Amino acid sequence: MITLDYAPLEHQADLHTDRARFRLVMGGRRSGKSKSAIQEMIAHCLTSPSALAWWVAPTYTEAREVGFTEFMEHYTVLEPAIRTKHEGTMHIEFLNGSKLYFKGADRRDSLRGRGLTFLVVDEAAFINRDTWQKVLRPALSDKKGRGLLLTTPNGRNWIFDLYTAAVAAGWSTYHWPSYVNPLITEAELDEAKATLSESDFRQEYLGEFVTKAGAVYSDFSEDNVIEDFNTDDETLTFYLAADFGYANPSSILLIAVSGNEDKVVVFDEIYRSRMSMDEMSVEIMQMLYNNGLKRTNIEAMYTDPAGNAAELTSGVSPVDVLRRDFTVVNKGTEIPPGLQLVRAFVCNAMGERRLFVTRNCKDLIRSMYGYTYADNTTTDEIKEEPLKDGKHDHACDALRYFFVNAFDHAKWVAKEPVSYSYIDPPKLQDSYMKRCSKCRTTFVSKTPKDQPPFLCKECANV
Repeated sequence: MITLDYAPLEHQADLHTDRARFRLVMGGRRSGKSKSAIQEMIAHCLTSPSALAWWVAPTYTEAREVGFTEFMEHYTVLEPAIRTKHEGTMHIEFLNGSKLYFKGADRRDSLRGRGLTFLVVDEAAFINRDTWQKVLRPALSDKKGRGLLLTTPNGRNWIFDLYTAAVAAGWSTYHWPSYVNPLITEAELDEAKATLSESDFRQEYLGEFVTKAGAVYSDFSEDNVIEDFNTDDETLTFYLAADFGYANPSSILLIAVSGNEDKVVVFDEIYRSRMSMDEMSVEIMQMLYNNGLKRTNIEAMYTDPAGNAAELTSGVSPVDVLRRDFTVVNKGTEIPPGLQLVRAFVCNAMGERRLFVTRNCKDLIRSMYGYTYADNTTTDEIKEEPLKDGKHDHACDALRYFFVNAFDHAKWVAKEPVSYSYIDPPKLQDSYMKRCSKCRTTFVSKTPKDQPPFLCKECANV
């Protein structure tokens, strides 16, 4: 007999005893969705000879990092029941003839097939409706296979429609907020509230459907606007942020960060179309002079990564020009995490505001109020993609470039360097898990999240 090292919590036990053909789990982060699903899949393969089971994630990489990794944690115990293991293709064959595959929805051609007896769709809200309706759901038809969909919400997309209609269709539905996991402490939830906006916290931790339609920064208000700002505080650090344009406006923001990084103030701006790089350099210097600053007072300038491209007329990129006077940084990042980070400073889930804009920055203020999500009327997918209207996006983009560079939370992975089982109680740790700023791998550090090192040993020794 094979016994896995797994003790389900009460909410997980309910799922495991549910014999409904289709089950949908809507849950917050670390609520135990993936851990429960891998147990379901293993049990099916061991007890159903000649079964064909798939684990499908939004991407092939996620299938490996979540599903396959979770499975491999049990491999030593399962090995007596396994005939072959193909780590490269993430394919397992059991002695009883059952087969288990881990797949990514981004490789849609690999999803063609029939005869599935069991299917897990991990983070289902992040695959498109057609993949479920036209590819995955039909694969369960001829064998009347069972389906288990688990996900964190992604706005009110097709999963919202499915969830609201599921019970009437004979599905079982579950809602698991993060706090159902007793290993997530109140202090950790409070920290999440402090670093996320209310809507992001509700979606990511409470597992609620929060629509992404409407204003991107819906919490931005007059409470974020101040009349003026005194730059004499010696603990302040000053930055520039820029989004480049020509026919469209270029937006340059002058920003101050308090010594303990709990307050960000945008206190001057440049917003102009048809401005050459030489003119931009002159205007930046004038803006600094007007505020009693010199170029040496600027810690760094964070810009649009597209600024690395050389202009056709001069053969020199905007970044090349600005680097004559400033340290310019412009790493590429995805848009949604940057928006989430800005929202957390606009107003976090605890009602704290840490981003302020002086009233003279009228174009940034106008942009923050007018920045909206694209109207996805041609598709069922509601993606977190703000509208590029040429009126409100440039200043907001410049602000986002600042935050993703100055407050890179990708360096911060978790409070603890290990994941605890559901059996053993957590132990106090003196270590922190960080992500290397260069190679992006995780490493254990003895220093807190906001202190160096931010490089792993391998990269630090290069």
